[in-house]
Amino acid sequence: MGKQHVDIFKKILMRRTLLKGQNIDNIYVPFIGDGDIANELYTTYKIYGGDIDPTRANYARERLKATIKAADCNKWIFQEVKDEFQAADFDSYCQPYLSFREFWNKANKSNILTLFFTDGHRQSIIRTGTHVTIDDTHVKLKDINEQRKLYNAYFTGYILPWFVEYIKPYKIIKKQFYLRQHMLYWGAVVKK
Repeated sequence: MGKQHVDIFKKILMRRTLLKGQNIDNIYVPFIGDGDIANELYTTYKIYGGDIDPTRANYARERLKATIKAADCNKWIFQEVKDEFQAADFDSYCQPYLSFREFWNKANKSNILTLFFTDGHRQSIIRTGTHVTIDDTHVKLKDINEQRKLYNAYFTGYILPWFVEYIKPYKIIKKQFYLRQHMLYWGAVVKK
């Protein structure tokens, strides 16, 4: 299959750091693609994954011997699963939060969860002046100053405050993030 990740070693390192010491049996991996990250890190867990591309979903399923569906991962695709999840990896190039909210509202979650996100929304802020919100609304920003302010404080001023409020009564006990060009990569361990 084609190249799916840029600087995959950084993604792997952040995930290893936050997974260290966590007790994980089941992980949800929407946007699994070819299964590169799952193959590197999650083979000792029971993987529930999905991808909208049936070819990639089949390839990942064969590669990982996991439960993987070809489906729209912006929806909760495992309604039948009663297993408790200890982790989820929303490695979406652009919009991880629709899938996350579906998972958060419908999945059976443990009291401690490790979550990962790949978020490309900063690209549209700086390139087109459009803010794609967490709920996928497209808001045109009024000028370059508004663009720069949101772009520079995107994680700490927008995503993190939303996330902290959204996951209540869970709280963040550990977090990590890094930026690469216009992309945001972040993860958190949360506890109820």
